[in-house]
Amino acid sequence: MTNEKIPTTLITGFFGVGKTTAIRSLLARKPKNESWAILVNEFGEVAIDQTALNVVNGNNVTIREIPGGCMCCAKDIPMRVAITEILRWAKPDRLLIEPTGIGHPAGILDELRNANLKDIVDVGAVICFVDPRFVGDPRIEDVEVFRDQVHLADVLIASKTDLASKDDLERYQAWAEALFPPKLVITKTAMGNIDIALLDVKSYDNRLPLFPNLHSHEKQAIPSDIGEPRPGIPIRVENNGAGYQGCGWVFSHEDNFRDKALIDYLGPPGPKGLNNVERLKGVFRMDDEWVLVDRVRNELSFSPIAYRRDSRLEIILSENETVDWPYIESALLRFIK
Repeated sequence: MTNEKIPTTLITGFFGVGKTTAIRSLLARKPKNESWAILVNEFGEVAIDQTALNVVNGNNVTIREIPGGCMCCAKDIPMRVAITEILRWAKPDRLLIEPTGIGHPAGILDELRNANLKDIVDVGAVICFVDPRFVGDPRIEDVEVFRDQVHLADVLIASKTDLASKDDLERYQAWAEALFPPKLVITKTAMGNIDIALLDVKSYDNRLPLFPNLHSHEKQAIPSDIGEPRPGIPIRVENNGAGYQGCGWVFSHEDNFRDKALIDYLGPPGPKGLNNVERLKGVFRMDDEWVLVDRVRNELSFSPIAYRRDSRLEIILSENETVDWPYIESALLRFIK
């Protein structure tokens, strides 16, 4: 470690707004002579975002993942420990932090600015991504975590503008400009291609959360090892918190899925009992190709991925939904060749 503080950027946003896509875009344009570190936090215990970023891991990029909900409330892997360890190992020129979609920024900012870390990291502007199509949607705007993600942001970015209408973008712009305190930057992007200079924007004040008690829940015990799957016998881990429930699976590398049948099953309207999926993300070996499957509500996309270790899936939905996870698992197993 040097005596210089490490520029650190917190990248927030609700489920499926494109945070990981934006980080991948930034990494693709990273100066070759710089070393970066990425700290990723996911709702469930099965890491998916880390696999999506893994294609650049090792190219002067170090990735560390904290699974299982809010990173500032993890009992077994305290965030300050994770940060000091990744900085010690990687000695990066820059640190990016991506919390889960329901992660409250206030707790993370408190940790970054406390006595243990304030002399190590230089916290820049908080960047928040928003899907402009859902501005005004009560299913999101009534969620207090989302409201604080927006409120605590210095930089607000409309994502997925290639999927938004002109009316969507005009509504987003009017809404964003009416926020108080005003944002330092209001902008938009498609495919996560944001200006890399945004990482050097400085916050002019420490904004206070609207809902300061949201991140003061009990510490969460995070399993250090979920085990190793066997062919046809996956590891299943369930999770719940902050009004959501989820289930993750890790399948053996030997399990080879039938591509079209599996994608049809996971796509909208969704498997039996999963019509109201909030988020679904997975990596699968399909007919000897490896594919990243990404679903946000009723929008499904898939693309090739370099990850090759195992197949894995995470599904998140409201805690009010009734779901039979063993039934979903048995259905998934039918798609293995």
